[in-house]
Formats: sequence, C-alpha cells, structure tokens
Amino acid sequence: MKFLVRSDAVLTDAVVLLVRLCVGAVFVAHGWDKVAGQGVGTIVESNRELGIPLPELSGAFLAYGELIGGALLVLGFATRAGAAALTVIMIGAWVFVHSGNGLMMDGGGFEYVMVLAAVSLMILAHGPGRFSVDSVLAAAFGGGGRGPRADRTAEDRAEAAG
Repeated sequence: MKFLVRSDAVLTDAVVLLVRLCVGAVFVAHGWDKVAGQGVGTIVESNRELGIPLPELSGAFLAYGELIGGALLVLGFATRAGAAALTVIMIGAWVFVHSGNGLMMDGGGFEYVMVLAAVSLMILAHGPGRFSVDSVLAAAFGGGGRGPRADRTAEDRAEAAG
C-alpha cells in the first residue's frame, strides 16, 4: 500500500520530467517571443500602460524570466530558481493583467496563468526529480540527489535488509 502515497517511484520522476519539458517549452516560446519577437522595450511599454510597478525592471524580468526560467525547467538545472521566477511572473500576470476578467481565457481571464502558476509552484515544491541535471550534480557533489535510493526512509532500508 505504500506505493499509493509515496512519491519516490521512477514513474513519478518520469512524469515530473514530462511536465518540466512541456511547461518549460511553453515558457521558452513565450519568452523568446517577448525578447526576439516583440522586443523587451515593447514589453516595458505594455507594463507601463497596464500600471505594473517598475515597468523597466518588471518588463525585463518578465521577458528574460520566461525565456531563461523555461530553459532551466527543460534542462532540470537550477530548477527551483527557475520555477520560483516563473511562479512570481505568473502570479504577477494573474494579479495585474487577468484578475478582473474572470476565469475563462476567451474573455481575457486568468485560467491559463493560474495553471502555469500552479504547475510552476508544484515544480518549486517537488523539485526537478531524478531525471535532471540538478539530480546528477547533487549526486556527484554529495547532495544526495533523487536517485533510485535517495528517498528511502530508515524504515524502507530496514525492510529491504530483511
């Protein structure tokens, strides 16, 4: 019955990898559009028009945060830092841009940014999983990582020992 409540299974980490890749790709695409397509200056001006505080700082943070944060999720490198930045960006979008428009996206609502904020927060809380650069680095430098045996409790080790 332990498998119903434990989250150290390989399948869990495979799903976390899939979620990181999918959500990271979305953020990279949106960030790339803001940096290389629209231009950071356009984002800054948009933030100014929306009344977002410190538009020069928030515009650059938004554009580069989505691009770099998304790439960090895809790589599983500095994953929690990337997820933290993306969570802040999505909460900002929720509060400053979408909150007054209801839930549904077709009316400018917050459903999309709410889901992206929730997934980013989940990754921040859970970590990147064992299939990540972070896990490899942690294992290599004595941080434990999330390798196959890293999450075993003393009870699990005693049970395995017989």
